[in-house]
Amino acid sequence: MKRSKNILILAILLPIFGACNYLDVVPDNIATIETVFRDRQTAEKYLFTCYSFMPAHNNSDANPGHVFTDEFCIASTTAGGITTNRLFTETGNSSSSPSINLWDGNKSMFTAIRCCNLFIEQIDNIPDITKQEAVRWKAEAKFLKAYYHWYLFQLYGPIPITDVNLSINASVDEMRVYRAPVDEVVNYIVSQIDASLPDLPANITGSEIEELGRITRPAAMAIKARVLVVAASPLFNGNNDYANFKDKRGINLFPTGDADISKWARAATACKEAIDACEGQGLGLYTFVKPNSSIIMNDSTRLAIQPAMIFGETTNNNEAIWLQTNAKGSQNNTIPTKLFFGTSGSATTSVTPSEVFSIESASLNAAELFYTNHGLPMDEDNSFPYNTRYTSDPDFNTRTDHRYWIKEKYQTALFNINREPRYYGSLAFDGANWFGFGNINQETQYFVKAMNAGLGRNSLTGLYIKKFVPYKVSLSLGQVASTVSTISYSPYSWPIMRMADLYLMYAEALNESNATPTDDVFKYVDMIRLRAGLQGVKNSWTSAFSTNPEKFTTQGGMREIIQRERMIELAFEGQGSLDRRRWKMMDKLLTKGAIKGFTYNALTTDEYCKPYPVWPTDFKFRDYFWPIKISNLQINPNLVQNPGWEF
Repeated sequence: MKRSKNILILAILLPIFGACNYLDVVPDNIATIETVFRDRQTAEKYLFTCYSFMPAHNNSDANPGHVFTDEFCIASTTAGGITTNRLFTETGNSSSSPSINLWDGNKSMFTAIRCCNLFIEQIDNIPDITKQEAVRWKAEAKFLKAYYHWYLFQLYGPIPITDVNLSINASVDEMRVYRAPVDEVVNYIVSQIDASLPDLPANITGSEIEELGRITRPAAMAIKARVLVVAASPLFNGNNDYANFKDKRGINLFPTGDADISKWARAATACKEAIDACEGQGLGLYTFVKPNSSIIMNDSTRLAIQPAMIFGETTNNNEAIWLQTNAKGSQNNTIPTKLFFGTSGSATTSVTPSEVFSIESASLNAAELFYTNHGLPMDEDNSFPYNTRYTSDPDFNTRTDHRYWIKEKYQTALFNINREPRYYGSLAFDGANWFGFGNINQETQYFVKAMNAGLGRNSLTGLYIKKFVPYKVSLSLGQVASTVSTISYSPYSWPIMRMADLYLMYAEALNESNATPTDDVFKYVDMIRLRAGLQGVKNSWTSAFSTNPEKFTTQGGMREIIQRERMIELAFEGQGSLDRRRWKMMDKLLTKGAIKGFTYNALTTDEYCKPYPVWPTDFKFRDYFWPIKISNLQINPNLVQNPGWEF
């Protein structure tokens, strides 16, 4: 009976073992708990199986943070094709066949949780493992179990808690679990992270190659802080839109009544503890410094390179708290299909990088958020031509103040003039310079022609994402017109969490915990701004250019500043969707609107400058949470569907 029970448990996981070739260690292709956990080597492989369920944070087809936001416009590799991005904005998700189904799809988080539970149950039975290894590995599995609950929670809201695997002899009624209320889920996730902390390593220094991506104590504390910040936010705290959302026992699945300010105080405490732990390991804000004298650049160029290096410098980056390996796809999906060079603004000499798709483009919606060169929103800077920003720059023939960011004597939109350095470092537009690709002299940078572009594998917005492409990416060049060039990508790991994110969460939690902004609120926001080449909040908003000098003095005004700072600093990193949802901002951004871009197929600059709706959007109340697949509700009648998806 024991052997049959073990085989049945492992049968649930056969696709996992098959994909990883772990069945090779089992005689006669029969997997049992005894054979999988027979020794240290097979047990460690099983731990890596637990890690293998980590969502692909950089994958636009797998990460809702990429596709379910107004930041991106993702084209199909064939003209007119449907993409996941378009599915959410134009055609809608589906409860009969949900897109990115993490409930019971190919990468089910519940399957991942069962793997972690089994590992935790069995790890102490391995004969040749050291006590230190067993303790650490169990802590990693506890954290991963919490993280998979967390990932489900941010998509579905209330979820069933799976603390231990059901017995093989469990009755049908025991299998028909209920969704746990929001606060219960949050407290469970936090408790599991807390339980893992004492036994996680403080860092992985000295073993980066073998251990990059494995969880550390500071990283786990930072994820705990994120969980509590989200739980304190308007989507889950004081959200009476869900006051009548109950399970079939009549239990409220969302907290009712007014927002609980103590949740923000709890989040602030977790953020500060995580900051102290991270800084105790030498983590902080990364500042790009050119590595050698052969790179010719001034500070303007350095600041423009910095966003991609913050994001894509893995080896010497003291900002990365937790990384996920291999983000190559984010590079070949955003590099333009042609890069131009020459001394004239109208130069037509180009190179064509091979293996490039250019299908992940920035939206004009995201580009609007970046500050002016005075560190202010465009519509709060009295020196910025806000009302005529979608017209051509009349001074392009004589302008020299942007020569390191925009090709000299190349006419572009006023929208692109006098913006902050992060704008030029995160985005490329028609006429934008692009440092790198083997060319490390700022005087001869490649530049982008984004208008008059064809359909298919190209940006649909006339905007490209520079942030995913470190300058270390190189081309093998013939330096002749229309040369097809082999591209050498710069391998890096995707930051699931970095210090700027943590600092801004702390500033937000402090701001929400107090009636008026405290000194530390400004301190942690200003750290990000100063690194970006801007003045601090108070100096920017009280400058002669500001039309709203009192904004930062109120909690509400500072809330807007912090939210915008996050949307700029963390643009395109997968946090945009979660932030916009937790702030209950999505209906404002995507209801009966559009994801916009510049007119990429225009023949003239004046026409290119005009915004056009790439895809219509029709965000509905139901879209704040993912639908549970209908078949799951039929199998387990104790589950209730998320509001709006019932039919």
